Amino acid sequence: MRKEILNEINIILINISRAINVERSTVFLVNEEQETLDSLISQGIHNNLIKMSLDCGVAGFVATTGKPTLVNDVSKSNLFNPYFDSITGFQTKKILCVPILDDNSEIVGVLQSLNKIDGKFNQKDLAILQSFADVLALAIKNAKLFASAEAIKNDIATLLKVSSAINSELDLTNLIKLIITQASEITQSDRSSFFLLDEEEQVLWTKYGEGLGSEIIKTNKGLAFFAAKAKRPLIENNPYNNPHFDRSIDSRMGYRTKSMICVPVFNATGYLIGVIQSINKKNGVFTNKDLFILNGFAAQISIAVQNSTLFEEINTIKNYLDVLFENLDNGILTIDKNGIIKTVNKRFCDLIGISQEAIIGRFYKNLNQKHFSFLENSDYTFRSGNKLKKQHVESINLKNQKLVFNFNALPMKAKNGDNLGVINVIQDITAEERVRENLNRYLPQHVIDEIINKDDLSLFNGKYTTCSILFSDIRNFTSMTERLQASEIVEFLNNYFDIMVDSILNNNGVLDKLIGDAIMATFGIPYKKKNDTINAANTAMEMIDNLKILENVQRQSDVKIGIGIATGDVISGNIGSKSRFECTVIGDSVNLASRLESLTKFYGTPILICQATYKKIADRFVCREIDSIKVKGKQISETIYTIEKELDVPPTKKEKDFIDLYHSGLKKYRLKDFNGAIDSFEKALFYFSNDKPTQILLKRCKDFNLSPPTNDWTGTWAFSQK
Repeated sequence: MRKEILNEINIILINISRAINVERSTVFLVNEEQETLDSLISQGIHNNLIKMSLDCGVAGFVATTGKPTLVNDVSKSNLFNPYFDSITGFQTKKILCVPILDDNSEIVGVLQSLNKIDGKFNQKDLAILQSFADVLALAIKNAKLFASAEAIKNDIATLLKVSSAINSELDLTNLIKLIITQASEITQSDRSSFFLLDEEEQVLWTKYGEGLGSEIIKTNKGLAFFAAKAKRPLIENNPYNNPHFDRSIDSRMGYRTKSMICVPVFNATGYLIGVIQSINKKNGVFTNKDLFILNGFAAQISIAVQNSTLFEEINTIKNYLDVLFENLDNGILTIDKNGIIKTVNKRFCDLIGISQEAIIGRFYKNLNQKHFSFLENSDYTFRSGNKLKKQHVESINLKNQKLVFNFNALPMKAKNGDNLGVINVIQDITAEERVRENLNRYLPQHVIDEIINKDDLSLFNGKYTTCSILFSDIRNFTSMTERLQASEIVEFLNNYFDIMVDSILNNNGVLDKLIGDAIMATFGIPYKKKNDTINAANTAMEMIDNLKILENVQRQSDVKIGIGIATGDVISGNIGSKSRFECTVIGDSVNLASRLESLTKFYGTPILICQATYKKIADRFVCREIDSIKVKGKQISETIYTIEKELDVPPTKKEKDFIDLYHSGLKKYRLKDFNGAIDSFEKALFYFSNDKPTQILLKRCKDFNLSPPTNDWTGTWAFSQK
């Protein structure tokens, strides 16, 4: 600020102190950008910038509310902040503070007087101070105008120099070294540093710092960290008296910090990325002018980081596209407008059996037509500028192997529409013939015939039908894979699916999908048969028996599976997008089958079926009622069962006695006769002590004895209950 104006303001402060007979007076300016109050002139404090947040102390209260404030005993005031007394050595007893308003009645600062020498502050003193505040408002206005012009005049060359460097330098290290060197020069400081914020560790660390050499400093304390945490700049001309100053770095570096200025650096979106810091003003102390300069450098660093980051992102994208280009499943070959091959990816070379070096740079029509005749299709795209697509193009690679692929020629054009060349894309479909041969591993033969031999596949267009859905899943598959090598896991799953899928197909089921180690199969889609549900039950029993076969093949004795079967109305048909769909089923029964499979873990049974399934197979299998439940997403309760064995295999006396006791306990449980149910379940466990459904119901009865269910409880167990 211009010396003459400061002298003028200082004279006003002297007159204020005399007029109301106080020890000292201070003018604070509102820094709206940083939301602080900065002292302009403070009597009794030399060469120090007092900076406080707008919500700090009496001055902050006046600055934010605009209310003149009179305090004759600071010890009784909640507004008083003793911090600045501790750093200035002054003892504040009384405070008189008024706002300074500009022409628009906006608060631009506050005028504060401390410690009336004779008596207490009164309303007359308040009126006098407010009059002086009005005079100061005009002086501050003039001072701000001059300071802005002076700062622009003195610093524009430096900022232009840095801006020019940013436009010509994309290397972040070189650029920021230049900026901090210029920062030291312009602020006339001994050294400058740039600290980056490590958000994960919440520390600042030096990447660029004068005088550090190869030393890297990490810190979560000190004035730089304080400025980062507060997200506002600070000037400290006596750091050893500031409680936030970290002396250990000076001790470690053999250096003495006498003054310091720190400015946070934000990115374009306002997130803190670091702090720029200058240390030890060579002549005098750091001032607001230095703060202005360093703020400018902080903005330039932000731009530098943004430009460098953008440059790195572009390089990353380029590298990503290069990798993607090389690893695409489709073969890619590009030809420029002169017919010269410019790029070719590895997939193309692998399909044709030629190296990249042998083909790049050659005129495409000079290639052996026996192997590259399909490139002649590029001529049409060269001439017309339109795409060309051909299906089932046959060719022979350099190993004389037959290739079948779909071919696309795509034009490359400049923004102005000029032809730049052609992109040739080949999609290998040779393996599709093998896929057709393998269809019978997943679908019954009658469905395969329908797909291959009929143009009208309306049976897959969507309809309501009744079918049985089977879900199965391997128990503890994750822990099992931890013991196996990747190749062993693949071998195991292949053997497992071979055995299990065969059981599905042999019972006229359709393999709907494989989901990891899970299987979904349908019975009654697309054609409904009389014994679909019985076929589903037979499949489930076979799958359990198949585990013994798997033990012999894989030597995996601990493999267990859970199976859920639900029967009901579903929507079946082709479901998906225009480019891809699958024949599947959707509906409540599908969800129920999946949920029943999950519940086999809870009930400890290998198979769970719904009530509709039970009714259709009850005359063919021995089934045991397990529970009545409400599953997630369904409002109606569902009685669930497990399949024990086929009906033509009579139960043993032990099995019969166990079933009778179990059903007796279940009946008493539903009637809320929990003591009677406990007696039956305990007797049942005498026969089969490890039967988990019995254990679950026994515990539930004991729990209800301690905490009875509500009056409207009907014996249905909702799985929101714990």
